Amino acid sequence: ISLGAGLLQYAAQDLRWLSLLPGAAGAALLVPAVLGLLPRGTYRAARGLPSVVLLRGVAAGSFIAAESFVPLMLVTQRGLSPTLAGFSLAAGGVTWALGSWVQSRPRMAPHRERLMTLGMLLVAASIAATPSVLIDAVPVWTVAVAWAFGCFGMGLVIASTSVLLLRLSAPEEAGANSAALQISDALSNVVLLAAGGAAFAALGGGTVAHTTATAAGSASHPAAFAAVFLPMAGVALAGVWVTRRLRSV
Repeated sequence: ISLGAGLLQYAAQDLRWLSLLPGAAGAALLVPAVLGLLPRGTYRAARGLPSVVLLRGVAAGSFIAAESFVPLMLVTQRGLSPTLAGFSLAAGGVTWALGSWVQSRPRMAPHRERLMTLGMLLVAASIAATPSVLIDAVPVWTVAVAWAFGCFGMGLVIASTSVLLLRLSAPEEAGANSAALQISDALSNVVLLAAGGAAFAALGGGTVAHTTATAAGSASHPAAFAAVFLPMAGVALAGVWVTRRLRSV
């Protein structure tokens, strides 16, 4: 799995036709290995445990892939310092913890699936709202607000997937299923980040990435950032549908 994922990510860094070779090799290694380690029906969102495992990957992959581009966007497109760009994400740690705390309350247990639906809606909305700061008239603090709501949603979803997985697992299968949950999380991060990076580079993002903060105004490629955030928002929105399939019946 590690070798296959690494080859895919390497291939996404270079848009030449030659990159198809490591990409194809990575897929050939990755697909059969992953299908053997995840619950049967995961990638067709079968009801119950497979959808829980899939949701974990959808939530983590879309959010982390989008988050990776937030500081770069703020530095190169709005002229913020790296420190201030990082602070724009700092509040998310607090709201993530708050979301995790909210879902852990005993009175919330009967509403867990609804909380996860709400969480994915917040994640999708926050990712979709973030590139609005590419418009100069939109204040840069919009990112901090959007990301705080998105992190609250992640707190609702990520912790709940672990709880729900253990509830749906037989005692002797809890370890293997927990490992599958972590594999889905890590693999989705790699695959979606590679896909986002490839889209970013294809639309001129490579020149943005090499632009220093002092020359930020000379390289404006809003389409490159939109090509990351909007598809990731779509992936997160698909996660809303997956939350409707978490019950076995």
